[in-house]
Amino acid sequence: MVVALAGLLDALLGAPAVPALAVIAPLVAFLAAALTLAALVEHSGLAERAACALAASARGNSLVLYALVCVLCAITTAAISLDGAVVLMIPLLRILARRFGAPFAPLFLGVVAVANSASIAVPQGNPTNLVVINRLGLSTSAFLEHMLAPGIAAAAICAVGVALSERQALTAALHTATRQRTPLSNAERHAAISLTLTALVAWTAPIVGIAPWWPFTAAVALTLATSRERPRVIVPWRVAIQVSALLIVIQALGLTPQATAVASLPGLLAIAATIGAASALANNLPISVCATGLLTACAPAYAASVGLAIGSLATPQGSVATLIASQLAGPTAPPVRARRLAPLATATVLTATLLLWATL
Repeated sequence: MVVALAGLLDALLGAPAVPALAVIAPLVAFLAAALTLAALVEHSGLAERAACALAASARGNSLVLYALVCVLCAITTAAISLDGAVVLMIPLLRILARRFGAPFAPLFLGVVAVANSASIAVPQGNPTNLVVINRLGLSTSAFLEHMLAPGIAAAAICAVGVALSERQALTAALHTATRQRTPLSNAERHAAISLTLTALVAWTAPIVGIAPWWPFTAAVALTLATSRERPRVIVPWRVAIQVSALLIVIQALGLTPQATAVASLPGLLAIAATIGAASALANNLPISVCATGLLTACAPAYAASVGLAIGSLATPQGSVATLIASQLAGPTAPPVRARRLAPLATATVLTATLLLWATL
């Protein structure tokens, strides 16, 4: 409420609102499409089948289930971005907790941490990655060359860090689970085809130089048009208002950092840490817009991407994906405490930046 009122006041006093709307509109469209797709997958029964398969593979061990969930989350992030991964994974976690007694808090925190940290590994993993690529005219192969190793390492560090902090909860035994041997129903097949189509669209769009948000939205609209049962379109209005207002406020303050074309390790660490702290305090989406001054050379831009994706993990409001995850989890969402996640985010930013520097 405070952020929304501040943004409205700035707009009434003359702060430009159109640039903020131009930035937020593609994200809201994508999130609405992803939320609606997740509802379709859950309603079809495919999410229930996937939860049964994960629980059966874990064989009653919560720690094994946690590892499987983190791996699946990383793969989904690489396919359809961190926001899409979070939207699809949270309903799956709710089923695991309800049916098999899985500890929800560590699974939730693991998904949020892995999705954000793994998003720097591939171009379509995070909206800020596309900003870097478009502003510098980079090829997807160049981005992968420098960011794949830092992204994989960051995801592993975050997964292990959450597991260590939640080790007591991960000792709980799961209820007995068996895989569903029945063939896929028509609804499940349609949902599986929809997931495959949207993942292919999200993966191939950056390769041909197109931001994946509108093609992804179009693919979801196509699957809904061919579905027998059309779920209600879900629009994340609260997140849209909050992030839009933050963007208006930050643009009104005129905060646009500048950075020279440094490639030294201390310089890259300073950029990643500064952008990460700003993302954690405000939100990584508006900070990514204000950090366009960094996008003058490859090395600083890559370091900024590390800070935007991983540094935002330190607080509940730092990442749009974290906000969406908490909204989807509802009252069952565990608190995202800065005193627990900030040290993990700091260590991961340092490690990822070190690996980035080694690839330059």
